[in-house]
Amino acid sequence: MSVAVKVKSVSKSFNDSVILDDISIDFYENKIYGLLGKNGVGKTTLLNIITKQLISKNGTVEIFGQNINENDGVLDKLCIVREREFPESDISIKELFNMYSYFYKYYDKKLQEKLCNYFKLDSKKSYRKLSRGMKSIVSNIIGICSNASITIFDEPTIGLDADNRQEFYKILLDSYIKNPRTIILSTHLINEVENLIENVVIIHKGKVIVDDSIDNISQKSFYISGDKSDLEKLKCLKDTKPDKSFGSKQVYKYYGDINEDDLKIIESLNINLEIMNLQDMFVHLTKRGEYK
Repeated sequence: MSVAVKVKSVSKSFNDSVILDDISIDFYENKIYGLLGKNGVGKTTLLNIITKQLISKNGTVEIFGQNINENDGVLDKLCIVREREFPESDISIKELFNMYSYFYKYYDKKLQEKLCNYFKLDSKKSYRKLSRGMKSIVSNIIGICSNASITIFDEPTIGLDADNRQEFYKILLDSYIKNPRTIILSTHLINEVENLIENVVIIHKGKVIVDDSIDNISQKSFYISGDKSDLEKLKCLKDTKPDKSFGSKQVYKYYGDINEDDLKIIESLNINLEIMNLQDMFVHLTKRGEYK
């Protein structure tokens, strides 16, 4: 499988603040990625570097094997959309769609019209007069209809209610099935995308701390619960603190491989092992230090 986007040893600082610290990620062709991280960890900065809206002095970015600093033309294979204000004072939604459709060879105008009708979006209206949620819908329509080989959605559900968020995910998945491509979803609504994404990239404190398939992650993300005296025998929980305690009972969140000795202890004692959801795994790996 080909690498669609290769990020190699990219670093970025603003003044004395390190935002990205030697980041390396491969985004493969025809997969849906979840790019996860708390606010301010560098997700948008990374996306801006990938799309050459920011320049990184260190490291390289390649699109289908072509360095973006050596071949601007390769950026035509990439579409990034996010809810934002456009500089034009009174551009209509239709004009906005036409402007974007010009840049993408396989832009689907018929699907655009269908989605406008579905979301009751009057394309004659001024973009600037739309609510925040409707602006997100406009951005999402552009991203879906672009059919770009690499399509990036930066917080695509800002301002959308629960119903419209679910409709967006369904439409995006349907589009992906019909026209496979690399899709990167940068979002904080982790529970909502867990069943949609195939690979997960988590950025924390300027570093990539997880870069794996959702299937592999589910095989090493656990709630481990049982009696305190039994849990103390597990090497994998050494030097860690329980997430919850109920008298002599404790619950731990654990991410990683469990060695054979620990697995034998778990099987022989009354220790419960359950798969941890992606949201809790994310919170566990990116939690702050103890409040004092």
